[in-house]
Amino acid sequence: MSIMQWWHKRRERRERKAHPEPTMGRVLDEAGITARVDMVRLEALAEAAYDAMYEARLHGARNRYEEARYYFDRAIEAAQRARLYEEGARLKRRRDHVGRVYNSQFRYSGGG
Repeated sequence: MSIMQWWHKRRERRERKAHPEPTMGRVLDEAGITARVDMVRLEALAEAAYDAMYEARLHGARNRYEEARYYFDRAIEAAQRARLYEEGARLKRRRDHVGRVYNSQFRYSGGG
């Protein structure tokens, strides 16, 4: 190996250390961050639909309930993608609570 070849190899190794290739761990971490952002956004949309369910009262409450349930389901999926299992369980409890509220206050009082 000549000095020139040695020098090129050494320079290539230094450049690789200075600018490493993105690893799979980094890609997974970015996917987890994206899933967390989705979870927070979808939870906010679900809560807004739940609030709108009260605003709609008798007319349109069912549509808002179904919308809230849809967003809670998507938020739960995002929590599972992000491996936030406790958050997923919390969101399931919240979704179930919204269902109980709808069934007790709107379902049989013309809220459909």
